[in-house]
Amino acid sequence: MGLRILVDTNVLLDYLLCRSPYDRAAEQIVVACKQRRVSGCIAAHSI
Repeated sequence: MGLRILVDTNVLLDYLLCRSPYDRAAEQIVVACKQRRVSGCIAAHSI
C-alpha cells in the first residue's frame, strides 16, 4: 500500500449521496481504500 491519494470532499459526497454520473467512479475509489489497495486521505478542513 504505497500509493497515497487525497480524496476530495466532492468524491465522498458523490459516493454517499449517489450523485450521478460520478457515483460509480467515487465508489471505485472508496472500495480501493477499503481494500487497502491505496491509502486514502482527506483534508482536515473537509471534516
